[in-house]
Amino acid sequence: MVDQITDRLLTGAWVAHTNGSFVPRDPQDGTASIGIALATQEFLKLVAQEIDPTIRRNESRATNYEDLYSACLQVVQHEQIEIPNPIIERFVRHIEVASASLSSGVKPHVAGSSFASLTDKAVDLIQWAVFAGLSGATVPRDMDAISGVASAVDELDVFSLNHDLLIEAQLAGAGIAFSDGFSKKRADFRLFDWTWKKDSATTRLYKLHGSVDWYLFRFKSEWDQYASVAVDPERCTDDDGNPLDLLEVKPRFLTGTTVKEQAYGIDLFGEIFLEFRERLSKHNTLICCGYGWGDKGINVRLNQWLRDQKKNRLVILHNDASDDLSAKRF
Repeated sequence: MVDQITDRLLTGAWVAHTNGSFVPRDPQDGTASIGIALATQEFLKLVAQEIDPTIRRNESRATNYEDLYSACLQVVQHEQIEIPNPIIERFVRHIEVASASLSSGVKPHVAGSSFASLTDKAVDLIQWAVFAGLSGATVPRDMDAISGVASAVDELDVFSLNHDLLIEAQLAGAGIAFSDGFSKKRADFRLFDWTWKKDSATTRLYKLHGSVDWYLFRFKSEWDQYASVAVDPERCTDDDGNPLDLLEVKPRFLTGTTVKEQAYGIDLFGEIFLEFRERLSKHNTLICCGYGWGDKGINVRLNQWLRDQKKNRLVILHNDASDDLSAKRF
């Protein structure tokens, strides 16, 4: 859950791996973060202290890892002059001064700045904390509604914002064939090839925010493509048994309260969101379960779909009748 991942991010024991990732520290080696992982963790605590009052006032909740990711990525983009934002300049300089002791030993790799580089490391640590938290989720619980609907209707499209592999496990366990955009298994991987459009399966899965098993590879030193892998991505081989060229050690999934929307029109996600819109247009009923209604990029698309035809409707699976759904942001 979000709160558990956030707590583990800020209080757990982390260590930097030689491949550039962050991994949970073996309890036998110690119960606190060390090295750059410790500096990065302390930096995130500083950022949390700064943004938490505003989030509590506006959202009536505590700061979570999504908020931290959004704040840190915006700082990195500002420092790189990739997406300069004069509104946050004072905040950036304040955090830079407050974290000077933490960034002083960081080797610059972003914008020639130790501060920007530490902030970039913070972005990475958040991603790896999410990955570590979700990778252990392998057994579906109380997800029978998904396979039940798939068995009862002629055609089903599932749109998920989750990065874990539980929906895939639920459908496979129920013996339901589905397409997820990736080809059939080849060696150690399944290549992204738009199987939704050509597969005969009547159940389709669209992971709008990516997945813990998606990675970017370079094939035959000629072209780059995403693949879904079920093994260590650094040990994947091609059809001839040769090691695949892994371009990004991090799995491809989106994090951040607002910054994730920057990817909705580009890259692999642009393709998936095009399919999202196309498949929505084929349906008149959308069942929603577990969605917090906080993603503006998704909400805009759902609002448009509701206005496309008068008969389009949302069916919300909601456990607590005491909650006032009309007060939700959507």
